[in-house]
Amino acid sequence: MRQSIKALRSFAVGAGLLLSAAMPAHAGLTNNVPSCYAANRIAPPQVPYDQLIYVLIDQTVQLDATLQKSVLDNVQSMLKPGTKFVIAEFSAFSQGHYLNVLHTGVIERPIPAADEGNVVMSRLRDFHTCMQQQLAYGQRLALATTAQVLKSGTSSLDQSDILMALKSVSPAVAQEKATHKLVFVVTDGLENSSVTSFYARNAVRRVNVDVELKKAQDNNLFGDFGSARVYVLGAGVMQPASNGSTAERNGYRDPKTLMDLKQFWSGYFSRSNAQLVEFGAPALLEPLSW
Repeated sequence: MRQSIKALRSFAVGAGLLLSAAMPAHAGLTNNVPSCYAANRIAPPQVPYDQLIYVLIDQTVQLDATLQKSVLDNVQSMLKPGTKFVIAEFSAFSQGHYLNVLHTGVIERPIPAADEGNVVMSRLRDFHTCMQQQLAYGQRLALATTAQVLKSGTSSLDQSDILMALKSVSPAVAQEKATHKLVFVVTDGLENSSVTSFYARNAVRRVNVDVELKKAQDNNLFGDFGSARVYVLGAGVMQPASNGSTAERNGYRDPKTLMDLKQFWSGYFSRSNAQLVEFGAPALLEPLSW
């Protein structure tokens, strides 16, 4: 229907205006992408999507332009028909920052070719056009939201409750019926909370993996991601220290420290019913994939 196409176009044009203002806290709790099935009065498929990408961005991380582009490129590569996306941000519940789902959207699966003959031709034509508009709008919405969070990253926040944020979002991931689930966590991986801190003297400290996993267990911080695949980008990223050794002032991270950090997060996700596929320290060496 012509109205459905116009509606999607107006939503797409308005996305920039929406994202230039402060996004309301409830924005991400419902599907923010209009349905082409509903707009064209076509019965939707029983399974409108079979893939989920959950993007969780740490507000305390400042990525350089290359890493920001990598985040956006990887997110865009996953936004295909039959995909649900969730864009969320977190730091710690302080200084006006908290875990917040910003936008959720479903890019619907198309009508199977074998079933198109059951749809009125004029309605089918409008549906195809609508689906093209929906894909463009969904991608634009997800990427604009992600870019805005990345741009607002700051090192001025003192705490980063990574473990609590992951536990909090895990039930939503586990409850999804999507066949393929992927969690893309953009974070330095450096917990700094009342439970534990991976910092020492303005630098990353060596992490005792067994000790830190025990702390997570004692504080009930393991989650359940329903066998999701997990990618981390940005691990170990810190602003260079203002004092200390030359290596610290240059932002150097020694390989052993990063390996310990990777082992901790691999153990954390394994105990949270998830598979850590790649740990970008800081960049991913392989793109996201289902």
